[in-house]
Amino acid sequence: MSGSDPRRSHTVRVGDTQIHAFGHRLGRLRDSYHLVLSFTWPQFYGALVIAFILVNLLFGTLYWLLPGSVVNARPNAFSDYFFFSIETLATVGYGVMSPAGIPGHILASIEILTGMVGIALTTGLVFARFSKPTARILFSQRGVIRDFGGKRVLMLRMANERHNRIVEATARLSLVRSEIDAQGETFIRIHDLPLLRDRTPVFALTWTLIHPIDERSPLLDLDAAQLTQSRTRIVVSVTGHDETMASSVYAVREYASEDLVFDGRFVDVLRSTPEGGRVVDLTRFHDIEQRSD
Repeated sequence: MSGSDPRRSHTVRVGDTQIHAFGHRLGRLRDSYHLVLSFTWPQFYGALVIAFILVNLLFGTLYWLLPGSVVNARPNAFSDYFFFSIETLATVGYGVMSPAGIPGHILASIEILTGMVGIALTTGLVFARFSKPTARILFSQRGVIRDFGGKRVLMLRMANERHNRIVEATARLSLVRSEIDAQGETFIRIHDLPLLRDRTPVFALTWTLIHPIDERSPLLDLDAAQLTQSRTRIVVSVTGHDETMASSVYAVREYASEDLVFDGRFVDVLRSTPEGGRVVDLTRFHDIEQRSD
């Protein structure tokens, strides 16, 4: 594509897979809002601290280059100009130092405006990060392929860690693998894996996704070695409406071929109490037991 820089690249994480993309036109700094929202909280606060220091270093240097622009600042003490810049940027008022002369007042006015805009932008970014709806869905670390109900099935297990209600929850299961076409070319193909039940009116505790491996399934008659050879990955996505946050939430999990256990079964995590209640034991949520026969 004309105008693209082949040396420009960035890394995209899809589930547990890192994909390196080259030659894209839009640099990450040109999409700064999306970049900041994609930061982790430590990265976000680290970026704020670095930006705060750099801005004050810039204005401190400008004050230092304008002799007499700051009253009571020591001429050879850059720290005085730096800390004066911090006080001005934060609009906290002055102690013994204050701007002097037309150049000093103009520079202080520019910094005050910069500080006001910076505080407004930071407030908006913090609010946007806190207000992002997220689902706390626990996925089983592995999936199982076993006989169930007289047929071969793939089973994955999920739990709602918040224990609130996600209404009208919908799950989709896809298989991604490398295939070779009639011309001998290798390409990545995505297959939809139909579920016995792909939606539930209320998702509050646990949910086991079951895909029947019948004649229409791309998993039919495949063993662990064949799944590994074709670089098969299972991707599960869940969407729904969180009652507490009154917004749509989603979660995605990816399973590699080595995450699939043949002829195993999930340990039961639901049990009834003598009083007629139900208990969910998530301490054994990831446990899988092998079939004894």
